This record gives sequence, structure tokens and C-alpha cells, in this order.
Amino acid sequence: MQFAVVKGRAREIPPLVIVAWTQGVACAAWVVFFLVSGRVFVPPGAAWPAIAASSLLVIGMSGLLARASARGDISIVGPILALSPIFTILPDAALSGGWPSALGWVGLALSLAGTVSLSGGPGAVGLLGRVRVLFARRDALDALGAAFFLGFLAAVDRWAALAIGPPSYLVASHGATAVLTTVIVLLTTPRALAASVAPRNLVTLVSHGLLGVTGTGMQTHALTMAPAAYVNAIRRMSAVLAVLLGRTLFGEPDLARSLTAALLACAGAACLLLA
Repeated sequence: MQFAVVKGRAREIPPLVIVAWTQGVACAAWVVFFLVSGRVFVPPGAAWPAIAASSLLVIGMSGLLARASARGDISIVGPILALSPIFTILPDAALSGGWPSALGWVGLALSLAGTVSLSGGPGAVGLLGRVRVLFARRDALDALGAAFFLGFLAAVDRWAALAIGPPSYLVASHGATAVLTTVIVLLTTPRALAASVAPRNLVTLVSHGLLGVTGTGMQTHALTMAPAAYVNAIRRMSAVLAVLLGRTLFGEPDLARSLTAALLACAGAACLLLA
């Protein structure tokens, strides 16, 4: 759903402005959570490196993802983002000692097969040729970069959430990212930030932020109970919705190929869930 919201307006809004608003809305939502629930905030303490790393990873991931969604097909972006669990395995093992089981590896292989099934088109000869044609697309390359950052981000999120609890980690992480991104935007494109408060842009940005905070909150809580690769893969089941929305709202082509890729990613997520 976030892909569709961004694609609808992001051609007029720079990616970093989208990141700044998304993170600011998410931080505000968690501040309200603490005020309403009376829960005690746990200072980052020794987890502060995770807050800093998270901010940089989120800026890189969200910027690439916003650009890919705005300029390309979300039916391509969603399934390629499903590769992120593959990039989670090594950092999660290093930080938290989590490794996939045998069935988990099968699930990851299905996610990879889904991405390969997206490849094809004119000039595609053989498996490597098909993959080369796919990643010659700017939106596919941006989505792959976002998947790489997201893989590492999931491992960092898991470690920090286990250390200080998901709510405290998320309010600190979102807040730090919002401040850093806003400073960058003010120094580079201040007019874009001013234009973002126009009513039609504001509705898009706040909606995107609210959709993001709900998904991120549930994912981070789940990360405290299972390896990051598993949680990341299950969340990528949203690829099917991205494909269907891309076709319905924007008339994106190659429905059969994109839907096959998304369904393979979902099958991989099912294996991870059973594992």
C-alpha cells in the first residue's frame, strides 16, 4: 500500500523529503504511544550505535524505494524488495546469532526464484541475460539497492529491539532519522520542504508515514521473537498487493510475470513461517 501512495505523488516530491516526513510522523506516533500508555522510555545507552546505523540505512533504503516507486512500476519494485531476507542472513548471524533452518533456506530460495522469474524481455538470452535485462531498469536497480539496505536494517533493528525494547528503539530511531534527514533537506533543497506542506502533498506524506509506522512497529516487535530473515520475508508477502495495485491503479504491464514473482515470494514466506 505504501508503494501506491508514494507513486501517486512522489514525482513532485524529492525522495529525501518523503523520508523526512515519514520518519517525523512515525516518531510523533510513538511519542503519543508513550504519553497515552504511560510506558517508561528506555534510553539507548550502549545501543546508540544501532540508532546511528539505522538512521543511515533508513535514509538509503527509503530514498531508493521512493525513487523506484515514483519512477517505475511498483509491480516490479515489490517482488524485488522481497530479496531483502537474503541480505539479512549474515548481519543477523553476526549480531544476534540467528541462522535459518533447512526449511528457511528453501523459503529464501523461493524468494530468489521469484525475482528471477521477473526477468525477460527483448534481448534476454539465457538466465544471466534475463537477469541483466531486468536490472538494466532503473526501478529494478533502485529496488535491489533498497533490498540490500533493508536486509542490514532488519538485523540492526533486531539487535537494538532486543537490547532496549521495540517502542524505545523505534522512537529514538525514527526521531534521529527525521532530524538528520530534515537537516540534509534544509541544506540541499529547502524549497522542496516548503512545498511539501501544500495540502495535496501533506495528505500523501502523512498517510505514507502512518502506514509505515504501523508496519514497522509490528515488524520490530516480531523481530524480538524470530530471526530477522524470517520476519523480513513474511513482511514481503505484501508484494502480491503491490502487483495488484500497480495493475489496478496505474495500468502497469506484465501482470502474469509480476504476479508469479510475488506468489513465489509468498511461498518462500510460508516456508519461513513454517520453519
